[in-house]
Amino acid sequence: MNRVLLRAIMLIALLFISISHHNLIAGEGDEVPPLDHRCIWVTRDVLKSKRTIDEMVNFAIEKNINHLFVQIRGRGDSFYESEFIPRSQILSEGEFDPLAYLLDTAKGKGIKIHAWVNVYVLWSSKSLPNHERHILHMRQEWLDTTQEWPVDVEKQLNMVTVNNNGSEGLFLSPNHPDVNGYLIKVFRELITNYDIDGLHLDYIRYQDAEYGRNPYAIARFKNESGNDPGPWFLEMERSTIASPRLIGNMKRWNNFKRKAVTSLVKDTRALVNEVRPDCIISAAVKPNLYVARERYFQEWNVWLAAGYMDWIVPMNYSPKMRE
Repeated sequence: MNRVLLRAIMLIALLFISISHHNLIAGEGDEVPPLDHRCIWVTRDVLKSKRTIDEMVNFAIEKNINHLFVQIRGRGDSFYESEFIPRSQILSEGEFDPLAYLLDTAKGKGIKIHAWVNVYVLWSSKSLPNHERHILHMRQEWLDTTQEWPVDVEKQLNMVTVNNNGSEGLFLSPNHPDVNGYLIKVFRELITNYDIDGLHLDYIRYQDAEYGRNPYAIARFKNESGNDPGPWFLEMERSTIASPRLIGNMKRWNNFKRKAVTSLVKDTRALVNEVRPDCIISAAVKPNLYVARERYFQEWNVWLAAGYMDWIVPMNYSPKMRE
């Protein structure tokens, strides 16, 4: 059994488990309402060839899947034709446009295609990107950091672990003045040139709580608030118990970070309304709302309440309900 089918079967199994759980709650005699949206994530390696795309679409038809979140931006690269984003290095050279072929293949088959983009994460391989136009080579001042500046790129990539207990790689800084504008440019090109049914945002967050200290972002905070957060960071590192004053100061800093991510989501909504109003906007998010808001600065409850998002897709990977 090939990897494409195996991965999809695992996701379908989770869907069937959810249906069975619903049966237990509803009772054996109760009718279970049909699921209107039957979705799976499709990782970017499936887009390497027409054959694997055909297999994936056929599998979706066979299993009655009607929404595919297809990863067309993995690590600052593209699995579609772009004027300014380099083609993924896992694709062979040539005229093959994976996203265009997928859209053509799925057309008329009852399958909605959502373009899944990894937003702030930029690179996680221990070897640097091959293409000189990759944003990692061109704009290292856009990288986020916990403290070190300039970022030691090779050191950070060597810290990446398979199970992500360490670094997840290199992320863009949400509060760098140029980053969100660049990402909106990425989204605009995508939804203008391709007739996609949805835009699915992943890694729409900070890497972790201690990140956000890109010096350009700090300068922006100083300019907007009139406060220098540097002494707050030192006090946090040296204190065993945070004072009420420090708690208040760090709350302002964290709100600043949270606002940057939400600002991108809000601007994405405005862009979609302008260019492709029928496009569904969704996001893969941390399932525990408190953790999402306070550790990753991902206030997805606000995104839903404000109408910035159509769907939220919690990444329920843990067997523990509290997580």
